Amino acid sequence: MVALPYSPIRMPTPTRSSTTRAHKKLALILHGARADHPQLRNLVEWVRGKGHEVRVYVTWEKGDAIWMTRDAAHWKADAVIAAGGDGTVNEVVNGLDGLSVPLGIIPIGTANDFAKQAGIPTDADHAMDVILQRKPVRIDTAEINGRRFLNVSTGGIGAEATAETPAEAKEALGPLAYAISGLRKLAGVHAWPARFTGEDFDFDIKFVIFAVGNTRATGGSTWVTPRARVRDGLLDVVIVKEMPRGELARFSLLMRKGEHLDNENVHYVQTPTFTVESRKPITVNVDGEPMTGKKFVYKVRPKDLAIFMAHLPDDAPGPGAA
Repeated sequence: MVALPYSPIRMPTPTRSSTTRAHKKLALILHGARADHPQLRNLVEWVRGKGHEVRVYVTWEKGDAIWMTRDAAHWKADAVIAAGGDGTVNEVVNGLDGLSVPLGIIPIGTANDFAKQAGIPTDADHAMDVILQRKPVRIDTAEINGRRFLNVSTGGIGAEATAETPAEAKEALGPLAYAISGLRKLAGVHAWPARFTGEDFDFDIKFVIFAVGNTRATGGSTWVTPRARVRDGLLDVVIVKEMPRGELARFSLLMRKGEHLDNENVHYVQTPTFTVESRKPITVNVDGEPMTGKKFVYKVRPKDLAIFMAHLPDDAPGPGAA
């Protein structure tokens, strides 16, 4: 394997003797659409050749990664590795709910928003190096209506754009597909009336976008909650009020760069709990997957996930960084 070309930032640094304990039991949860990924077969053979036990699970339909993760925990895996995109990672995170088994990520999906912020390489070999050479750290997760998530949940334009992005477009265009769908939504934008409540606020407004962030970026690296931190015990909430279409187009460029929080059309708060209620169903996005409903209750879950990362998402370089 190739050594990592960077140093961790404010992360536990293992000694040489503790980097690769022999005979680890590793469960690899592989998204079925990525089963023919060229690097993965060689990767599994290499890891097994080093004396580790690797059990490979291949998902077939939505929800498979949850029960597969539970099965891996029953097998007493030393780590459960999600090999796929943000949706696969989300299912594994939910499968690990209530368990102490650490999460590893091999990011081979479309956007890989969380993995990018955590410094996890898209090269499968290098991503495995993070798992074998680092110690896991504990970070916050969040939940929506009891469903755990790791990154950012959005409602309004961003959520509808994600829900309407065809799978074929994601495959062909990658993160650009989300941007194209978002531009199409801007052309016919409308606002949604909703009530937003938290520990210190309660108001009814028409919104075009809201976001609840445990980390800072989503939708192909849009810095929608740029001040979020994964170990502060708080959710970062951004609510964007109704505004003229032309102004919204300019605003979207600010949001892309994370420069929107001081805009007069933005409500920004940090809170451990947050509720959205609407008379009509609205669509929200949760780690890249859509949900529809009239009431969404968000809660932070402080330091309840052990995970292998190159650095904290808080330390990820912002937009435009080299």
